[in-house]
Amino acid sequence: MSEKRCKLCNKPYEHHYALFGRGCLENIYELLNFSKPSRIIWNKEMYLCTRIAWKNHKFFLNKKKKYALAQKYIGLNYLNKMNLDFLDDVKEKILKDIKNISIFSKNIKENISFALNDVYKLYNYSQRFDEIIEEFQNIKFEELDEKMAKNFIESLSFIFDKSKISNPISYAVFYSMQYTFWQVVIVGGLLANMKLSAKLLNNSLSPFGKEPSDLIIDDNETITSIIESEAFNKKINELIEKYGQDGRFVLNDYKNRDLLIRFANSDLLYALHDATMFVNAVKNEDNTWNLEIEINDTYDFTDFKNLKEYVDSNETGKDILKDIFSTVLNNLGVVSSEYGVLKIFEVKIKFDYTTEKKNMYKN
Repeated sequence: MSEKRCKLCNKPYEHHYALFGRGCLENIYELLNFSKPSRIIWNKEMYLCTRIAWKNHKFFLNKKKKYALAQKYIGLNYLNKMNLDFLDDVKEKILKDIKNISIFSKNIKENISFALNDVYKLYNYSQRFDEIIEEFQNIKFEELDEKMAKNFIESLSFIFDKSKISNPISYAVFYSMQYTFWQVVIVGGLLANMKLSAKLLNNSLSPFGKEPSDLIIDDNETITSIIESEAFNKKINELIEKYGQDGRFVLNDYKNRDLLIRFANSDLLYALHDATMFVNAVKNEDNTWNLEIEINDTYDFTDFKNLKEYVDSNETGKDILKDIFSTVLNNLGVVSSEYGVLKIFEVKIKFDYTTEKKNMYKN
């Protein structure tokens, strides 16, 4: 005789019930807000299934249909208890399956199939996720240490499980949790004064089924940050020295690796991963240069990053810890891209710049 396992928790049990262990049966009564049956009722499991059928206005169902209905209805209630978006389509399909079960139906037709244990595990994941997100919202970045970062990252790994993509219910749940996670990251970015990173991430985090618009960035704060960065000034000097012999040059070829620019400033570094800078430059009589600048980048999370790609050799202590954190966020973003939570779009930053007068620019 094969071992009986509870449909909810998957633990073995030995008594006469067909679906659930005694402990899980009591939990289901509580979940559904059903009063517990009196002691004179011998088969409390069948009594539960009958009450579920009556609750759904279904009468005279045979045992097989009652059991099928009960599992659909219990799974639906666990999904309803998850405070997650993007589950409406899944729940609608389960409701249709419940509606299709009747005394007149010859076969049980399913719009969506699932194991009740899988839904129960997803419910437990969602409870754990809610606790972690609450902790994350209370993190003070200036107090972030290596142990805290490591523990937080490890605690979140379960919502970035690529194996869940093929299962429609698991996909919807993990999509929802990832979506919520990135919303919190956006808020954290704003609190950490990483406004450009937060803006681009927010644009990438488009609602389910919608594609983000390309962005043209023209705010003074971002442009000033670029103009004052060491990477920008070094790149301008390199291009003028190499291409400025005739007093004028235009560089707008994506294939020209001289135009690649990578920033060391935290916000610019995390926002613009491998940008290309187009330049239209004219030399003035006083040997200064007027330059029309266009920085282009494809905002995506398609490549896993190594820590060394984010760590500057002069950084130590908490700066490196922030780099550890950001490296892992990038790699989580790769998984979210595969889920479709984060989407690709193009970024352009346009401004005019005059050498020697670093603050003289126009939008």
